[in-house]
Amino acid sequence: MNTTADAIIIGGGIVGAACAYYLSERGLAVHLIERDFPASGTSRACDGLILQWDKLPGAELSLGLASQKLWHQLAEELETEIGFEQAGTIFLAEQADQMEVGEQKAAALSGSGQRAEVLTPKELRELEPELAPDLAGGILFPDDLQVDPRRATLAMLAAARRRGAQIHRGEPVLDLQHAPGDKAIITGVITPGGSIAAPHIICAAGVWSAEIARMAGLDIPIRPRKGHILVCDIHPKKIHHPLLEGGYATTVQSAAEDVQVALAAEMTTAGSLLLGSSREFAGFDRRVLLAVIRAIAQRAARFLPGLVYSSIIRSYAGLRPWSPDHLPVIGPAEHAPGFYLASGHEGAGIGLAPITGKLIADWVTSATLPPYASAVLPSRFEDAMEDKTNVLI
Repeated sequence: MNTTADAIIIGGGIVGAACAYYLSERGLAVHLIERDFPASGTSRACDGLILQWDKLPGAELSLGLASQKLWHQLAEELETEIGFEQAGTIFLAEQADQMEVGEQKAAALSGSGQRAEVLTPKELRELEPELAPDLAGGILFPDDLQVDPRRATLAMLAAARRRGAQIHRGEPVLDLQHAPGDKAIITGVITPGGSIAAPHIICAAGVWSAEIARMAGLDIPIRPRKGHILVCDIHPKKIHHPLLEGGYATTVQSAAEDVQVALAAEMTTAGSLLLGSSREFAGFDRRVLLAVIRAIAQRAARFLPGLVYSSIIRSYAGLRPWSPDHLPVIGPAEHAPGFYLASGHEGAGIGLAPITGKLIADWVTSATLPPYASAVLPSRFEDAMEDKTNVLI
C-alpha cells in the first residue's frame, strides 16, 4: 500500500471519527489509521454525558455550546441509532456551600442561553426519590445531553466511509514522512502495510498523541489521566436523570496527582447503571484497583443509599488525554507544517468531538474560524516549554 490522500487521521476513537466525518463532508479524500479497532481506547471506557455546567467561561464553554448544537444535528443526520437523548443532568449539592456554587453556575449558564432550574430538597426528591434525604438541594440542567460513545463513533465512521473515506484497522503508525530537505514538514505516514502521502496529517490519538507528535519533532504536554467506572445491574430503574455531585467539576479542573473521586451516575440504554468517577495520574496503567472501586461505591451510596443492596456486575478503567490548561489541543502545529492535533480533551472528548472535527475541517479547508479557535491552538504551549526544553511545540 503506497497511496495518496487529501487528509490522514491517526486514531479511530470518537474524535478521529468526527474528523473523518467533517473532512469527508467537505469532499476530501480521507484515510483513517487505527492501530486496533474503532473505539478501542478511551471511547469505549467512558460515560456518554455531554455537559455544559462543568465548563469554565470563555473558550471552553464556547466549544461546549457549539458542540452541543452539532450533536443535535448529528442525531438527525446519522443513519443509525447512537443513543442520543436530551436527558438533562442534575447537579447535587451535599451542603449549603455547594448549593451556592450550583446557583452561580446556573446563573452563568442562563446568560449563555442554557436552561437551569434551582431545586429545593423537596423538589429534588420528587424528581429523584432514591436520593439521600439530607441533601441541600440541586440544579436541573435540562439541556445537557447523553450519547452512546461507541455507537456514535461507528456511525460517524460509517457515514465517512459512504463518502469514500478509507478506514485502516490494525495498522499502527510506525513513523511520519517528512519533506525531502526539510524534516519539519510532515507529508505522510508509514504503517506496516506501506506509506500514505497527504498534505494534512491529523493526530487524534488520544493519550498516545504525545508519542505521535514526537514523530513530528514536537513535544506536547498531553498525559494519560486514569478513570474507573462501575456497572450495576439495576431493576427497576433507580434514577431518572444523570446525577453528578457538586464536587465533580472541581475534580475535573484539578491537576492533583493523587486519586480523586466524585459521584457521576447515569442509566444506559441497556438498563444498567454506570457509576464514576475517579481521576488520577498513573501513566498508561489501566488496571482496575479495588481501593478506587470501593471509594466510588461508597461515594455513590452516600447519595443513593439504596445502592447498598445492588450488585456491581463489572468494572473497568480508561485513560483520558489531559492537557495542563484544561483546554483541548486542536489545530495546525506551527512548527510542523502539515501536522494537526485533535487531542487533549481529558473527560470532555465525547461532548467536544463534533466541534473538534469541524474545527479541523475548517483549518484544513481554510474556512472561516470562530474566535475561540485560537485559544486551543498547539502553539500556545511553545513559550511555556521552549526555555526548559528547547523543543518547539
